Amino acid sequence: CDGAGNPVHDIGVTGLALLAFLGDGSTMRDGPHEEVVEKAVGWLRRHQDPETGLFGTQSSNEFIYDHAIASLAMIEAYGLSDYRVLKKNAQLAINYLERHRNPYGVWRYQPRDGDNDTSVTGWCVMALKSAKDFGLTVNDSAMTLSEAWFDQMTDPVTARCGYTDRGGLS
Repeated sequence: CDGAGNPVHDIGVTGLALLAFLGDGSTMRDGPHEEVVEKAVGWLRRHQDPETGLFGTQSSNEFIYDHAIASLAMIEAYGLSDYRVLKKNAQLAINYLERHRNPYGVWRYQPRDGDNDTSVTGWCVMALKSAKDFGLTVNDSAMTLSEAWFDQMTDPVTARCGYTDRGGLS
């Protein structure tokens, strides 16, 4: 890499890095990378809209990936650190995902655009599952509809789960 890079996905990349440190056993209260976890959580909190719960902005077509990954990271940081101050941030993130989801469907790039895909939905489901495990409020129908989506997209012969078509490729 010889350039400055593109900061459009800093939210998602920070979320992925935070998940790695959390997965290694560090939290905001303990572990060899406690300080790094604290900095990442603080940075994500500063980049979350306090009204809508969105991490970052809608500056790219795929911004929902960044939000879903940051949501999962914030929820895991909240739950694994048992740091109650983060509960509001984690719940706001889940609330945004619920407002973004298609009515009677799952997720895609733009809020409630009537289109669904497996990739975005996978990240959203991981965030919702973690939220449910840590006692946050989750719309159970979102999980039921996601399960139906994955069943619909999975080819019964090959067991390949398609992106937007049953058993299809990305």
